[in-house]
Amino acid sequence: MIKKYFEAITNQWFFSNPNSFLRYILVYIKGDAIVLVPFVIIVFLFGFVSIDFMLVLVGLFIAFRGIGEMMYWILQQFSARTYRPNDFGFTQLDNNAIYVLYQLLGMMSAIFGSALLIMILFF
Repeated sequence: MIKKYFEAITNQWFFSNPNSFLRYILVYIKGDAIVLVPFVIIVFLFGFVSIDFMLVLVGLFIAFRGIGEMMYWILQQFSARTYRPNDFGFTQLDNNAIYVLYQLLGMMSAIFGSALLIMILFF
């Protein structure tokens, strides 16, 4: 059954935009959900055992996800600039400017995730 589901997944579906709920758990394309939804469920299940450990996992997830996104968008700036992600309504900006915005959003996520982790560990 799972094999049929995996075989039905196309690039068009994989790279399409997820619903807005999934964006709250840092799923940027539907393909991210294949791995991140089970991961988030497992992290929240840890909350029944230890809230502190769950929050450490959440902080690490936010930090590493932010660092990964920041690196991705930096690399996008130095490749062919044909990919146009969601532009947040900045329709007059070129792709490179949109990449910078995504890079900075990734950096902010890394900072907030690291700060959350530090707060949990020290307080």
